[in-house]
Amino acid sequence: MLIGEVSQRSGVSARMLRHYEKLGLVSPQLASSGYRTFSEDDLRRIFYIEGLRSLGLSLQQVHDALDDDAFDPQGIITELIAETTARIETERELLTRLKAVKNASASDWDAALDVVQILQRLRSVDPAQRQSLAFDAGSGRTSIAAETLVESALKETHLNAEGALSWAVVQQGEKAVALAARGINSKDAEVRLRAVKIMASASLTAEFMGILRGLLTDQEPRVRAEVALVLGKNNDAQAVAELLDMVKTGMRDVEAAELLAGYSEPKTSDIVQQFEYLLVQSETMSPIRGRVTQALAEFTSSSSRARELAEQLIDDDNPIVAFTATAILKASGTT
Repeated sequence: MLIGEVSQRSGVSARMLRHYEKLGLVSPQLASSGYRTFSEDDLRRIFYIEGLRSLGLSLQQVHDALDDDAFDPQGIITELIAETTARIETERELLTRLKAVKNASASDWDAALDVVQILQRLRSVDPAQRQSLAFDAGSGRTSIAAETLVESALKETHLNAEGALSWAVVQQGEKAVALAARGINSKDAEVRLRAVKIMASASLTAEFMGILRGLLTDQEPRVRAEVALVLGKNNDAQAVAELLDMVKTGMRDVEAAELLAGYSEPKTSDIVQQFEYLLVQSETMSPIRGRVTQALAEFTSSSSRARELAEQLIDDDNPIVAFTATAILKASGTT
């Protein structure tokens, strides 16, 4: 085959084929006519070269892969993955910055540069800078597009800066909080948790309450716990099951018990009945019984059944349970 036919069949330009030859990647034969001729093996090799290049290998790396029997494909692929990931992250950061400038409705280059300076503060490695900018945004001293502020709040990992950014989002109003609520769809549990906290800090509309109830089945226990505490403060009946489970597992159990005690009858009687069930079902030395006994302290002043349970536990075989029950009754003045 002459170079023109090879170019047509492989899709590689004649100029590139000559470059491959110069690098030693292909070695066509020189016919008596003076023309280069390629064999079927040469054509297969060209397809192989193009396949390797499509993975991001340089021509030198392709050369090594073809001619070095000791060439390690896993090593070079791992390196390419790292390089590609870094490049994607850089491109993503650029895209985010461009969208932020667009969302800020910058009308000229000076305004665009002002936005860039704000973004640099918002993405500063110093959390104090991010926190300071959040306070400026929340107080109205600095204007930041809601989309940009929400994105920063949802990905913030520093506790103080996270609190300030979340506060700033809430200050921008229901629209910004609704944008933050989209964070519940993230695969990252930390992002979902931050979204819940932002909603909890705002006025809980019927829409937000509905979103939170949907998260009571979240796969992450911390998300479910945060949601249950928010709903429990509003005496939402759908939170009771998760609050009871928090007492059982020890996940923020003291807070959960306090909120459970705030429910009214007949829900309170149901809750005490669930405590009784847990006491009966748990093994003598199980820490569950200790947490449930401690939770009864929140109910003894309003529930006669809770006081009866505490009295029965004074002589419990579990010394922690017995001690806790005695302390509860002594504090309530019944012993």
